[in-house]
Amino acid sequence: MFGRLRILMTAALAVACVVAGLPASAAPPKPAAATDYCQGQCNDILPPGENGNATLLDILGNRTIGTRPAHTDDQLGPYAKLASQYTGLTNGQLNTFFDNSSFGVPADQVASTISPRSDVTIVRDKATGVPHITGTTRSGTEFGAGYAGAADRLWTMDLLRHVGRATLTGFAGGAPSNRSFEQSLWAGAPYTEQDLQAQIDRLASSSSRGQQALADVNDYVAGVNAYITQAVSNRNFPGEYVLTGHMNAITNAGSIDPFKPTDLIAIAAVIGALFGSGGGNEIASAQVKEGR
Repeated sequence: MFGRLRILMTAALAVACVVAGLPASAAPPKPAAATDYCQGQCNDILPPGENGNATLLDILGNRTIGTRPAHTDDQLGPYAKLASQYTGLTNGQLNTFFDNSSFGVPADQVASTISPRSDVTIVRDKATGVPHITGTTRSGTEFGAGYAGAADRLWTMDLLRHVGRATLTGFAGGAPSNRSFEQSLWAGAPYTEQDLQAQIDRLASSSSRGQQALADVNDYVAGVNAYITQAVSNRNFPGEYVLTGHMNAITNAGSIDPFKPTDLIAIAAVIGALFGSGGGNEIASAQVKEGR
């Protein structure tokens, strides 16, 4: 796998994003000019790079001659320099170590523009391949987020939904590290399939905002599945599916299971276990700092 996980919480959970080999389509609609609410003050970094997707040929090329797909390691250098050059850091130096994450791409920096559905446009920049998703409807925007997320992180997303169900070893292999990883996470959130569905059902019946959140989830999942259909058809799905026996590189036989709303709950449980453990001592820490 290339790249490091970026997960974006959209409605329940969304995961961030490079599109390759997309089908030809009519010229996408021109989105309205986007407002950059960051006003040039937002920066981010995703070492080693934006693109976490690699086909079987990409993987074989890396193993044999060391080549890499675009945007898999192009953010590693700036981030690594931060460890030794952070002293005296000023606002004016931030772009040395981080990428500008203002919304919108200047015309001369557009790497690709695609419209996987009539109500959404995904523009990627040349420098880092980051997707800028603009929808003419809320539904289209959520759909585009799912589509772009799968384009960059489909294999990682698939791993995480299996980890959240403690089925990683059956999906990706029974290495001791896989077994211990899923067992440790399962202990923190031992949800059955019924438990996962119950959370979706409660969301749908809780309030109008809950119903909107579920609609967002369904649109996001539809975008993920649209990308899976395209990737299988064009044979540009992640090479790990071939290496683990889920797809056949020659006949294209096999399948990638479609995503469903409960998958996002399973993934969210994993993220909560990984990044939500510890903490909770903010008040005590503040008191220590104040000398109490």
